[in-house]
Amino acid sequence: MIVKAYKEEKLVGWLLLFVHDSKKLEINPWALGGHPHVSLDEPDRSEITKLLLTECITYASRNNHTRIEVAYNKKDNLKEYLVDPSIYSQVNLKEEDEIVFMSLNLAEQEYSQVEFSEGIDIQLLQDASDSDLYSCFYESFSQSGDRNFLSETDEEREEYFKEHFDKEDQMIDEASVVLVEGTKLIGFTLVKPTHGEGNGHLWIMGVIPVYRGRQLGSKLLHHTIVTLKKQGYKTMSLVVDIANEAALRLYEKHRFVKGWKRITHAWIKELLSV
Repeated sequence: MIVKAYKEEKLVGWLLLFVHDSKKLEINPWALGGHPHVSLDEPDRSEITKLLLTECITYASRNNHTRIEVAYNKKDNLKEYLVDPSIYSQVNLKEEDEIVFMSLNLAEQEYSQVEFSEGIDIQLLQDASDSDLYSCFYESFSQSGDRNFLSETDEEREEYFKEHFDKEDQMIDEASVVLVEGTKLIGFTLVKPTHGEGNGHLWIMGVIPVYRGRQLGSKLLHHTIVTLKKQGYKTMSLVVDIANEAALRLYEKHRFVKGWKRITHAWIKELLSV
């Protein structure tokens, strides 16, 4: 839906409020740059921006949505922003995380096929049950540096899982795998052919905490790189929260190069009701 602001019957500002699911709303998704659009010649730009954002919060509250997010590319100079980012915190859209995009030129990589320890099997994610996948996803990220996951409610996490782990959506099957020991799913990767032609994007990867320290995350990443290169993909990409230092070190070790950074602010209904 479009939220508009008028001044003396003249349209002076607008934003697109995108409904992700029953819990989450997003302001001006990726292609629209995140920030509300307000006429540059308006002397009351800040107040108009606040009114647009406040209207979004009112709508969310009335319709039982629990989260609103706005995300935008980080700039080196404050003057480059269409909206002063400090406005978001003034209307309870608190800064939540900062992620960095990282990429790898697969043509420059020489890797042999990875081998996992005896007793650990690698299987296609498509063949895993949704309940086992969700348990592994939840356990993996409950002890992680991913601030977005940690700030979500269980209902929001379930909605995220349903949206992004939908097996009817396009994924790169051979690169989207799970690790299994006995009957327990202990790690996974989900890779999709997005973020550019000839690119495989590591949408999400996790290893449950009790199995960390055994190089399983490194081997899963290694497996993904090898698989994508064999299938003819030219590049591989991912995004990671800069607060997740362990993950950053892993990706840098595998020669991923940092690119753009994106900041997310979130209004969270539960925090305001405490």
